[in-house]
Amino acid sequence: MSEKTNIAVTGTGSLIGQAIIKSVQRSTLKDKINVIGLDYFENTVASFWCSANYVLPDILKPDVTEKEWLDVIVSTIKKHHCKLLFAGVDFELPLLAKNKSFIEEQTGAIIMVCPENVITIADDKYLTSQFLKKNNLAHPESYLPGELNELSLDFPLIVKPRKGARSVGVSKVKNVQELTTAITSVKDPVIQECVGNEETEYTCGVIFLNGEFKKLIVLRRILKAGNTYLSYYKNDFPQIITSYLKEVATKLQPFGACNFQLRLDADGQPKIFEINARHSGTTYIRALFGFKEVEYIVNYLLFNQEMDFHLEEGTVVRYYDEFFVKA
Repeated sequence: MSEKTNIAVTGTGSLIGQAIIKSVQRSTLKDKINVIGLDYFENTVASFWCSANYVLPDILKPDVTEKEWLDVIVSTIKKHHCKLLFAGVDFELPLLAKNKSFIEEQTGAIIMVCPENVITIADDKYLTSQFLKKNNLAHPESYLPGELNELSLDFPLIVKPRKGARSVGVSKVKNVQELTTAITSVKDPVIQECVGNEETEYTCGVIFLNGEFKKLIVLRRILKAGNTYLSYYKNDFPQIITSYLKEVATKLQPFGACNFQLRLDADGQPKIFEINARHSGTTYIRALFGFKEVEYIVNYLLFNQEMDFHLEEGTVVRYYDEFFVKA
């Protein structure tokens, strides 16, 4: 058998990194790909799934410089001749986007990260709505506190942090008093129209490579503590979502995997309220339905092969598991 190709994955301690690694090792890539892991802690569960694992300088600490962090990324990729790097940690995205060209020039690896402007838009829910509005795409009406006109407000409204995740700090308000309380209790809030309900909410995965829309999956989901624990796929999802997401992705121009959260309004129009310009924690969940985004990207970029997907209807249940390591 020919020697395996090495790729690197950051976030061996994160749901995203673990989902990417599982998507490699439980696929046809397992005989072609070795995974080199990186994280900010030792003994993360996915570090034991990798051929090697490295601890990165904690870039969130004030005494750690970007250069120190970057040096370890570059040296690890070069040491193992990695052909591609997947990011599994949110706060790395702006750094990797900023340094993408430099890392690729130094290592020859492909860095799977969206352009800086895409990450900026996706990281800020107000900027997300403004991007959609600017491009004449359906969007939830969104306001900053200083833009509110109480006389024209249509309750209920959603108050949330402009930058946030896992539904932390999100509240639904029914009147001016609740709105005022919510605004004062959230750092840097955005106020949005309340679109649809939980029954019309979808999480959507898109593959977009080299300026082209490639693949899409649309899932219903149920959250627990801000994370998906039940996912459903049915072939009869509203097809308007497909045309909408193709148009949004073509305007946005991400690179690789991109995740969109949306709801249908009373007229059945999808409206995106959140973009994750990266793989999501449900990456492996989608693979179980047949949407093998990591496998597709690796085959497309490293082996010049395009895959066809067969999506199977059903339900995926997420649960906690344990992993034994021999002494």
